[in-house]
Amino acid sequence: MWFIRRILKVSWKDKKTNDEVLDMANTGRSFYSTIRRRQMKFTGHIYRARGIEHLAMTGKINGKKSRGRQRTTYVDSLNTWANLEQHTRSQFMRSSCVRQIWKTMTVNACSRHGT
Repeated sequence: MWFIRRILKVSWKDKKTNDEVLDMANTGRSFYSTIRRRQMKFTGHIYRARGIEHLAMTGKINGKKSRGRQRTTYVDSLNTWANLEQHTRSQFMRSSCVRQIWKTMTVNACSRHGT
């Protein structure tokens, strides 16, 4: 965000939020949306391939379970970002197997967020 502030000559002392600076520049957070869209596309690709990467992302590789709170997984963070909390992880994975459903879910999630 510093580069937009520099172009618009907005000092950090002015206490402008990043959203205000983006409004002044008439732009949005397209970079974040691009990253998430690519992550969703990659996840769909991995789930449809059914290779070793699929096993790693689903957590089906044998090993010891660590103590304490479980870490937030990559799939859970995408599920939360896409506002699909009503879907379980298995429903999320099943929808990725049907390419058309996955594409519409990706487009809807990216367009819903103003980021």
